[in-house]
Amino acid sequence: MDANTFAQIAIWGTAMIFGAGGVYARMDNTSEEVDHLKQEVTYHASMSSHPVGAERMETLMVEQRALRADVTEQGRSLAAICQATGAVCE
Repeated sequence: MDANTFAQIAIWGTAMIFGAGGVYARMDNTSEEVDHLKQEVTYHASMSSHPVGAERMETLMVEQRALRADVTEQGRSLAAICQATGAVCE
């Protein structure tokens, strides 16, 4: 084996070793990230709802109840007007 062939093998060998080390390090880091994401998803799934979302949902429910009461009152008023005037209201 001459010096030129030995140098080429050494260069390629060094590149392969560093490349394999980089791939290993990335795979190790990726598995840690996946484990961390699994923990976060498990925690998030165990919550009944996001705290801000729960407050907003309660506000929407209160507003919906008020709107329903207003519509019911308007329906009764319209029915009373129709009955008093003898109009046919549908």
